[in-house]
Amino acid sequence: MGQRTLLRGLTLAVAAVLPLYGPVVAQAAQSAAAAAVAVCGHTSAQPTLQRGSTGDSTVEAQCELNLATKPSRYTPIAADGSFGSGTETRVKEFQRCAGLDADGVLGPQTWAALNTWAAQPHTCSAQGTSATAQAAVCGHTDTRPSLQKGAKGTEVEEVQCRLNLAMEPFHYPPLTIDGDFGGGTESRVIEFQHCANLGADGVVGPNTWAKLVDWSGRNTYCTPPRPAGYPIDGLDTAKYQHPGGAAIDWKAVKASGVEFATVKATRGLNVTDEYLATDLPAARAAGLAVAPYHFYTGTAADTGAAQADRFIAAVKATGYTGQRAGDLPPVFDLERMDDGSGRCPTYGTVADAKAWLDKVEAAFGRTPVIYTQKSFLDDCLGSTTAFARYPLQLADYRQSITQPPVPNGSTTWAMWQYTDAALFPGVKAPATADVFNGTQADLDRLANR
Repeated sequence: MGQRTLLRGLTLAVAAVLPLYGPVVAQAAQSAAAAAVAVCGHTSAQPTLQRGSTGDSTVEAQCELNLATKPSRYTPIAADGSFGSGTETRVKEFQRCAGLDADGVLGPQTWAALNTWAAQPHTCSAQGTSATAQAAVCGHTDTRPSLQKGAKGTEVEEVQCRLNLAMEPFHYPPLTIDGDFGGGTESRVIEFQHCANLGADGVVGPNTWAKLVDWSGRNTYCTPPRPAGYPIDGLDTAKYQHPGGAAIDWKAVKASGVEFATVKATRGLNVTDEYLATDLPAARAAGLAVAPYHFYTGTAADTGAAQADRFIAAVKATGYTGQRAGDLPPVFDLERMDDGSGRCPTYGTVADAKAWLDKVEAAFGRTPVIYTQKSFLDDCLGSTTAFARYPLQLADYRQSITQPPVPNGSTTWAMWQYTDAALFPGVKAPATADVFNGTQADLDRLANR
């Protein structure tokens, strides 16, 4: 029926190949200095620019400054090819963000950092303030013809650039500004039209142009849909949120409004996540309500109790007791096999799952949360009602529903994992995102606060 089967390990494995974001420093800029890129499509010529400079390189710089600084809520400047005081001020602001000398001169190091920040979403430690919207923010053209899939040229470059400025970049990876209106551009237009409450036909007509010009020129973004009516946000992490060994900035995660996290602890009989020891304590120290989770494998018969033993030892080693302020109940990840087959666990049974649940509940004095899907329990465990007393974290990525369907015997859910493609400040790869079914006071009670 269109519901995606969630495999935590596999869906998150793509994270390692997606762009990173977060603070960059001068050394990173130096290492990239040789890669001159026309991110906005004007020119790859990158001469030293300063107040008084004009021409295509100045337009490219202004456009890239807009793409690089809008994620930090800086209103775009005019991409008019004239390096005046406004451009100089924005260059200095960007240089401070990138850890460079703030002299207002666009030299090789600033160009290198600008190329990176404009092509990939980064944020500054200091946020910008809203200012008057600009009309020319991309600098390609002022003409607004109707465009659709198959179109090519300068007007398409203008659309692609403005889409990158209008769509929240931590969830919508920037389009390549190449002047070719292909399937990727069409899909992004449709996403923008949904955000702007326009007819979602993928055609850039007068109404879409008007809204695109408005949103791209000021301090606003299209953000992806999230379930309405559930204001408390959470995320799930594992090693896949650490591409290249990058750390999670849990303080930045908390500052972004996230209130709870589930952190992978163990899988099966022999895997402990390599970041459990750092992520679980750090997330709790940052002020999040935190739960460790275990991925159950049914690849051999009657291993639930042994899997529980491994989980208990691993999370106790981090200081987790289930009873401290900030400790959410442990989570039991009960789903299809994570080998890409989508099959039910070969030896998975209700009795074996209960063996894990009973042992972990006894160890921590907390009723575990079960992470699962109704479709999994229906298909793999005979629509059992044996888990009706447990709180549920349900995975369902359909945007057409207002809440996830609950398994037989259950009446409600505690957490809804609604996407596997959320990007959070402080996390350098996509993560699955959740909402909590309750108030902040309800979450605090669940977390012993």
